[in-house]
Amino acid sequence: MKEIDELNERMGSNEEIVDSLIKKIDELEKREVRGTDYSLHFEALKKIFEVFMVRYNNESMSLFEAVSKLNIEYPAEQIQKTLTELKTILDAIKKELPIKVKHQLDIKTRVWVISLIVIAVSFVLNGYLWTENTRLQTVDIKYRLLNLLGSNDIKLADSVYSSNPDETAKMVEKSEAHQVKLSKKSKRRRKEQE
Repeated sequence: MKEIDELNERMGSNEEIVDSLIKKIDELEKREVRGTDYSLHFEALKKIFEVFMVRYNNESMSLFEAVSKLNIEYPAEQIQKTLTELKTILDAIKKELPIKVKHQLDIKTRVWVISLIVIAVSFVLNGYLWTENTRLQTVDIKYRLLNLLGSNDIKLADSVYSSNPDETAKMVEKSEAHQVKLSKKSKRRRKEQE
């Protein structure tokens, strides 16, 4: 009997488990999860897509008609003829409507152009005067150095130049040319002797 009691007890506990499962299932059925209804959104998208397709079809049909109207095999001669006709028309229009172009600088532009020219001339003159001044400073230092050495020839050259600068310049050029000729002759003689 003991075994029957144990079996009854087990059956009772099983019944309790079944009862608790039934209760939980009932609770779950009450809690039933319901998904969001997107049917309105899908309807709106469907209408938008239908409108788009109608518009797309209309545009593609008009494009197709425009392309079909093009004559790709249009002869080049006819195109050339049309161009020559247009040129004659344009030439006639030019003759009827002469155009005169007048270039004129306003006062502000003139001031700028003149000032740029003055600045450019100033820069060029400045550069020239700077190089000339440098050359004169070099000559001055050389002259003063030779004068300090006390050469009598320098004093003689200075007095000759002071008396007549133009004649002195001509005389110096002639003397230099003569010295160049003499140096060439001496070089030739040396080569001949060798």
